[in-house]
Amino acid sequence: MTMTARLKQVVSKNKKRYQDEDFDLDLSYIRDNIIAMGFPAEKLEGVFRNHVDDVHKFLEKKHGGHYKIYNLCSERQYDAKKFENRVAVYPFKDHNPPKIDLIKPFCEDVERWLSEHPDNVAVIHCKAGKGRTGVMVCSYLVHSKIFSTAKDALSFYSEKRTKDLKGVTIPSQRRYVEYYSELVRTRAQYNPQTLVLNSLELEPAPTFNGGTCTPFFMLWSAGAKMSKLYSSPVIDVRKGFSGPLHFSMSCPIPLHGDIKVEVYNKPKMMKKKFAMMVHNGDEERHKLVLYKEDLDKAYKDTQHSKFSRDFKVSLLFVPRSHLSPSAAAGACGDDPGSDLDGHGSESDTTDDDDWESQETTHV
Repeated sequence: MTMTARLKQVVSKNKKRYQDEDFDLDLSYIRDNIIAMGFPAEKLEGVFRNHVDDVHKFLEKKHGGHYKIYNLCSERQYDAKKFENRVAVYPFKDHNPPKIDLIKPFCEDVERWLSEHPDNVAVIHCKAGKGRTGVMVCSYLVHSKIFSTAKDALSFYSEKRTKDLKGVTIPSQRRYVEYYSELVRTRAQYNPQTLVLNSLELEPAPTFNGGTCTPFFMLWSAGAKMSKLYSSPVIDVRKGFSGPLHFSMSCPIPLHGDIKVEVYNKPKMMKKKFAMMVHNGDEERHKLVLYKEDLDKAYKDTQHSKFSRDFKVSLLFVPRSHLSPSAAAGACGDDPGSDLDGHGSESDTTDDDDWESQETTHV
């Protein structure tokens, strides 16, 4: 095995590769007409990822004239002419699910393309070709009635794409496959209700700093860009406290569609501890509870060193009649901020001087 081949193997990690006498690609056939792959890269990056020229040669040789590529990356694009303009883009952020209303158009696009000719194949990729790709592949599998449940689709994808059966692992991404599966099952129209968030609870209190923590949360509306809705005060949790932490909103906040909550520790250092993206659906509710296994990043704490085994987050809602005129107009929250592309990176540390002046509550 050459050094380049070894490097490609290392970068592709647990993913199954397509290998024959002509090709060695980070690419897997999920079905005969559905391919999942890593990003088709150029220059130096093409040495350790799929090189765009190799991908083009593969597709022309195996599926000439009958392939269409679906790029899910929001962070980068490439010239569609490299693939005879057979490229569609359905972008969303890495480590996140798509907005719920992006999934159906994608599935209908794939369905339409595959129905045009029996030899057509859909080639779907993000950066690594695993998480975001898996969300959309699995959504299509339930959309097309190949599988009747999200669980079965996710399991099938894991088997076909990975060597260790760890396909779509991020809880929010798995949750959105479940959301879409339910829409397909009930044949419901996408019609999200506006819910009014009054408070958020963490129970029991996490232990980030040897038994203490200084948590706060940020609330985002997941539109074309993430728009910050609210920044909570900090709660200073003293050692030995094990009760629930209750964040009351300064005024109730209307939520519509796709919402992301990010919980941080140490305001000056902006250490993100977990996140969750949810869709409020088409029904009124008073409470939404997510458990540890439902929370991005927190689910990895299998030793329960930061979050107890029974840790949960509760979003508490009030009737829309409780909504003040200022909140209805969007004038609520400590620092509503602006539309941002680069929020919530996977880095635990982000420079933000505004956090130094946040209000702190001691418990």
